[in-house]
Amino acid sequence: MKPRSKRNRRPRGGFGCLVGDGEDLSCHGSNSTSLPSNHLHVEVVPLSEAIGLPSDAASARSDANNNQRRVRIVHPYPFTFATFAKARWVGRTVVDVYNEEFGSYPKSYYEAAIDAGRILVSGRPVDREYKIQGGDELNHLVHRHEPAVGLSDIIYDNGTITADYTEHPPVQIVYEDNSLLIVDKPSTIAIHPSGAYNYNSLFEILSYWNPQAYGLGRLFTVHRLDRLTSGLVLIAKTPELARSMGKCIMERDGCEKLYLTRVKGKFPLNVMEKVASDGGIDAQNDNEHPWKLHYTTSKSSNSNEEDVNPTKRSKDAIPSPCQNGEYTESEVYWSGGIKVPFITGNKDKMNKNSNGKNETSTAALGYWITDQYGDVTTGVSLNDLHEQSTDATLKEVLALATGDVTNDKEDNSKKSIHWLNLSCPCRISSHKNGICEAGDLSHLTEEADRKGIKPAQTSFTLLTYDAVSDTSVVLAKPVTGRTHQIRLHLQQLGHPIANDHCYGGELWFGDEQGKKICQQSRDWLNKLDHGEAGMVNGDTTNAPSNSTVAEVPATDTEIYHAAANRSRKEGESIFDFIEKTCVWCARCRGVAGALGDSDAGTDEAKQSNEKAVFRRTLMEYLVRSQGIWLHALQYSLKTKDNDGNDKHIQYRTQLPSWALS
Repeated sequence: MKPRSKRNRRPRGGFGCLVGDGEDLSCHGSNSTSLPSNHLHVEVVPLSEAIGLPSDAASARSDANNNQRRVRIVHPYPFTFATFAKARWVGRTVVDVYNEEFGSYPKSYYEAAIDAGRILVSGRPVDREYKIQGGDELNHLVHRHEPAVGLSDIIYDNGTITADYTEHPPVQIVYEDNSLLIVDKPSTIAIHPSGAYNYNSLFEILSYWNPQAYGLGRLFTVHRLDRLTSGLVLIAKTPELARSMGKCIMERDGCEKLYLTRVKGKFPLNVMEKVASDGGIDAQNDNEHPWKLHYTTSKSSNSNEEDVNPTKRSKDAIPSPCQNGEYTESEVYWSGGIKVPFITGNKDKMNKNSNGKNETSTAALGYWITDQYGDVTTGVSLNDLHEQSTDATLKEVLALATGDVTNDKEDNSKKSIHWLNLSCPCRISSHKNGICEAGDLSHLTEEADRKGIKPAQTSFTLLTYDAVSDTSVVLAKPVTGRTHQIRLHLQQLGHPIANDHCYGGELWFGDEQGKKICQQSRDWLNKLDHGEAGMVNGDTTNAPSNSTVAEVPATDTEIYHAAANRSRKEGESIFDFIEKTCVWCARCRGVAGALGDSDAGTDEAKQSNEKAVFRRTLMEYLVRSQGIWLHALQYSLKTKDNDGNDKHIQYRTQLPSWALS
């Protein structure tokens, strides 16, 4: 048999494709394609103008430089989700697989979609009871709606836009040459199509804006950045450079990343208060903290190493207790902290010892302090670290912390910068919902759960503290790259990112105007969904309370009114039919905008529907998080020059407005 790579295989549908004006709905059909950008209906609007905010509210949403955010809306489009049958699906009915494996619609929708031919198996219609076979390709044609995203700010000059806001780059370009593109990604934008975001993802946005330079196959991933995080994104223009830079980042070979964040409280003093509140220790004495790692000049009792005379040890010779979140051989000279066992490797067959048991290693849960040169310091307290920003500006401390301004090691007259190094294991607790956790993880008793534990390590230093808001601006340097690592570690230290509502912050922290606009938008959406009295013609309301198009699944009632009781008319294209029966369009129109079967599909109805979708998409943008105060500030990488010699490169963005306020 030929190797798999040489067999005559149909192209896979992958995550799906935008389909053209034909009746073949499969992703590999002759009439299907990733349509040119002019087939998409995209609008870019200034936020305040689009939703008619009063002038005082608009100014409250602007920063000190009179910048204002733009919002990008992709209008709904026909899209085929495609996937090959998984082994666990074989022998199950197609309607049961869709109902149990996918959660956007109730069973009644999938039954109607199968009956109407919007769900196909290997390119052909089937009935509800068709049993899936190995090799089947499942295609589901939908009218796809995407959430709005925020683009880079537009700049006003004396109240007038300096240029057509649609001509501004969607994101700020920090650096570009023939092989590399570096951008300052706004928060809310995913780098790649994922989840609800497809054409409103970074690569697709760049491709739409400049298809000649950034179109299909011209940009390659180097690394990722969370959707709610802003800052530097490195994008290669050749696959070779993408592999080279990606390897440097993965192997941590000469790569350093610096993030800015704004957290609750007097960093890092909440570390003590968090534990003291549980009882048993003095909040003023960080030596009592169970996570504090203490350096000793003699080895532990279970070490086979020889003792070293304390007088021969200097500060520079003190070894770090951890590397990449795991204990090192030097742990014999350290006490304190908590040892967290975890299972190594990714594959079970590579993960067994000679006795057939899973191999384990030990992650560290503890912290220690180093100076700006990375040397361990034993006489510095958490309070000393907090005081380092006294009588200095954020930019002055930042210059010292990043090495822009250097101090002589022997000159004690100048300000010292210290870093709090935290080793704390993390795990993804819900892949479906993208939720993670960190800590000692002692509540995990099942081996299957503990397999997901990963050692993690981050260094933090304080840049400035604001007493009015009781927040600190902190510089973070991740040593490892676990999902949501910085956010989790700050939560564990008792200093969550102030507006990170997923991990201990508040969605609208310090933004009363944003909170007010969010509530007004939420009230508007609820009224749209429920009507004035919450009932329509005696029926219960269609949409659930506090619903959005992207996150809240459709109900049976919505399906009945929008799709299940409608049939495709003679001569009606499948695309007009899916738009007419789209449950998300119906949710955008609301209970007062329900269409009768005779009205649906008319030009007037389509125009009215488009306006309703536009308005709701904007309103839903206002009730979501518009980003957290976490910003990828600087990347330093080791690469090769044209002669093959090592070359260090460094890129940095401007400081975000929330760090300067």
